[in-house]
Amino acid sequence: MTGSEKRKVAVVTGAGGAIGGAIARRLADEGYSVACTDLDAESAERTSLSIKGSAHFACDVTKEAEVLKLRDDVRKKLGEPALLVNVAGLFFVHDLLTTTEETFDQIIGVNLKGTFLTCKTFIPGFISAGGGTIVNIASTAGLHASSTRPIYSVAKAGVIMLTKSITVDFGAKGVRANVICPGLIDTPMADWITKDTEALKKWEKGMPAQRIGTVEDIAKMVSFLASEDSDYMHGSTVVVDGGGLA
Repeated sequence: MTGSEKRKVAVVTGAGGAIGGAIARRLADEGYSVACTDLDAESAERTSLSIKGSAHFACDVTKEAEVLKLRDDVRKKLGEPALLVNVAGLFFVHDLLTTTEETFDQIIGVNLKGTFLTCKTFIPGFISAGGGTIVNIASTAGLHASSTRPIYSVAKAGVIMLTKSITVDFGAKGVRANVICPGLIDTPMADWITKDTEALKKWEKGMPAQRIGTVEDIAKMVSFLASEDSDYMHGSTVVVDGGGLA
């Protein structure tokens, strides 16, 4: 990139987290100006401070007014986005029969509604600019049922179908959308097993990859899906799980 070339702008939600932060840093290394956004303003700022040419923004993706403000603020500070990566998510073990309506709304709100609102908000700008790319982060939990995570699985299955629907409705207008389904990734959200050394070793031995996933595994796939190398991929569901669903 020469000094006269303008950097593309990427918006990464959940950038204050482990996966979101890794994705933001990878995109920055590849020449993007990254809008690091998170509900936790301090975590978004920490990620942004580690990235040259980035900016941080606080945003609750479950509230449309805040997402609209995010869009306007990103445009003013960095320029029109060309890439949206939805990482913001929420997971905790829960039982269907004891899950309250409030908890249901919380899980659906962050994982599915937030993805819906950001896509809805940024897609018109992509169309006006002649094209744009969306990479949504779902989960293998959205592809198969597991114990004690029913609403999370429903939310992530919704993200997968939302991505496909965006492709059908807006693909011909220059919007390319794909979804990544990570398996178990070594982040604080996986501490239910990573803190148990023996349980983790047993789990890894049963995996074709023989290891737990890393945040870099997901960042690399986002990089690929954001690149021209994947320009014929539209509405694809990409599983990155070390062979767990094989």
